Amino acid sequence: MPTNKPKESFARWISKVAMPLWGIRAGLYITAQHLFRKKITVQYPEQRLEIDPSYRAKISLLNEPGSHAEICISCKQCENICPVGCITIIPKVDENKKRHVGTFDVDLSRCLFCGMCEEICPEFCIVLDEVFDYSSYSRDGLYLTVSGLTRDASDQEWRAMVEVKEAKKREAEAKKKAREEAKKKQEEEDAKKKAEEGEQN
Repeated sequence: MPTNKPKESFARWISKVAMPLWGIRAGLYITAQHLFRKKITVQYPEQRLEIDPSYRAKISLLNEPGSHAEICISCKQCENICPVGCITIIPKVDENKKRHVGTFDVDLSRCLFCGMCEEICPEFCIVLDEVFDYSSYSRDGLYLTVSGLTRDASDQEWRAMVEVKEAKKREAEAKKKAREEAKKKQEEEDAKKKAEEGEQN
């Protein structure tokens, strides 16, 4: 049975046609506004944005600049403090009983990039670089060994390491001197006290 549909008014039909056209006009207006403005799109990877100095990414093990001598003493403090256990260190000992890096592996697929290994390192040879584009198609590609971790320290990093080490050395010497002075003062007070007790007796 046919139904008598009410005829759609001309104004309603115009509004149904005009609304999409108005949306297209608004979009083209915004496009035209940005067409002649300064481009802000970065053509990665040819162009890269400046990364904040506090950014933490891929772990690197620093060597001395120029001589390429290793700085790490394989103390394993970074391995012990790592909250997820992604660092594995097996030291090797030479004929002079000095420890060197034997195995130093980092599993970046588990790393939290918390920076605790960087903070606790006594030689300041672990740094978290700004390198972020090291993706891999397999987990094996995120398991780095010594060859994939080591690099020479930059002049700025080396100067900072030397300055911090010297500052810590001066601090340790000052504490040692203060302890010695306190001990000497205590001994003098004890001797004086004994002398007074001897006079009283």
